[in-house]
Amino acid sequence: MIHGGEVYDKKIEYDFSVNLNPMPCPETVTKALKDAISHVDKYPDIDQREFRSAVADSFNRRVMRDGRSFAPEMVIGGNGASELLAAVVRMIAPKRVLLPVPSFYGYVHALKMLDECEIVSYELRTENEFELESEFADRITDDIDAVILANPNNPTGKCIKRDVLERIIAKCKDTDTALIVDECFYSLSDSVESASARDYICDYSRLYVADAYTKLFSIPGVRAGYLLSQSQNITELRRFLPEWNMSAFALAAGVACANECTDEFIDASREVIRKERGYLSEELAKLGIKVFSSDSNYLLIYSKYDLYELLLQKGILIRDCSNYEGLEKGFYRVAIKSHGENESLIKALRTIFME
Repeated sequence: MIHGGEVYDKKIEYDFSVNLNPMPCPETVTKALKDAISHVDKYPDIDQREFRSAVADSFNRRVMRDGRSFAPEMVIGGNGASELLAAVVRMIAPKRVLLPVPSFYGYVHALKMLDECEIVSYELRTENEFELESEFADRITDDIDAVILANPNNPTGKCIKRDVLERIIAKCKDTDTALIVDECFYSLSDSVESASARDYICDYSRLYVADAYTKLFSIPGVRAGYLLSQSQNITELRRFLPEWNMSAFALAAGVACANECTDEFIDASREVIRKERGYLSEELAKLGIKVFSSDSNYLLIYSKYDLYELLLQKGILIRDCSNYEGLEKGFYRVAIKSHGENESLIKALRTIFME
């Protein structure tokens, strides 16, 4: 299992392998998808004008660092964040890439598209809850062409602290190293010490920030992602993407999501996640399962039991993390879902531990 959500060959009642917002998708988004049917006889806008403007506006409605704002020219949409990450990698064509581990396999998949690329792994420490520390910046040397980070990290759920992120950006500027940051889960995270890399796009010309509405609005099947960077990078990046890389459905849903992407919706989502994360963490710990601290809508856990197979027998799918570099058998990732679904997971685990 390389990714979560591989349910098509299994009989699953609860999917805890995919980390989606437990809050329901707004009706405006589902309506936009339905209404898009009337536009299937036309090519989608090749320039994504309404989508790019809506994404920029969604950030400009919120407080940005130093009062800065985004222009539509600093945004490009894609078939999920994965397409955009792969396109940036092809554009940069790095020979050596620094990557903290454990981390999302999709980065390795994108780098393997290159003919020649050496991945330099930086192993995060178990005893430090897999948190990225400032010492990571010391590994960014002149021979490192690119750094790829997830904020928060996947599968650990830990956000990057502001001082650490700023030190990494400064070191990348000194070494002229491209910095790619995946923030697909950032809107669902609540670390007060963290910072979003998008706040620093105006400060560094080789910074790329990928995001998507997939997780925040629970629409993984739509594939509506976007990438933020300085305008000259966006112009260049379009050379590495298909001409029509977003369908009429993805564009319509993306605009609706951008319009719904308010502080109120994000704060309400974070509050539900914070409460349910506390519940799951406490109940899992009571069962003797090691729970690593998380800032986001998923938990990294460890157990000596084969929880993946045992829960699968009960119709529950979790993410087996043993194939992550830096982890081993016994590590699993569990999504934060609605309270009723979380209760069902705990009840199933209690039954397993009693058998």
